[in-house]
Amino acid sequence: MSWRRLGRLVVTLHTADVPNDPEWSEYVSQADAILPLESQRILVVSAGGGPSGAQRKAMVHALDGAQVPVAILTNSLLMRGAGIAISWFNPHLKMFGPDQLQPAIDYLGLTAWERAEVPVALAHLEEELGVSVVTPDRRVA
Repeated sequence: MSWRRLGRLVVTLHTADVPNDPEWSEYVSQADAILPLESQRILVVSAGGGPSGAQRKAMVHALDGAQVPVAILTNSLLMRGAGIAISWFNPHLKMFGPDQLQPAIDYLGLTAWERAEVPVALAHLEEELGVSVVTPDRRVA
């Protein structure tokens, strides 16, 4: 797992593995970097892995009722299930396929700058972790 903060936007990439607890704790601890939490946007791309039940519980606790727009791109049934569980506490979470980057960006209501930076951040994260999830055509309007 790795992520980049781009102002109010957090771009997160999961490998096929569950994040270890120290990296998940670090990730969740940066949640209050932009307040109010509802002004943040979260784009998650997963090659199959995602937070464990205990890690999801820690995230829900950190959000403390805030309803943050989240878009998750994955083909993983496990990650889709985790997304559904989180959506019980945050109904502003929506699932997308890996070929739906543009609809995910539209859903999050990103600025022109954020839209331009998403493909760059994703390319760096995928290179860093050695995974490829998002469909190669990353042109974003």
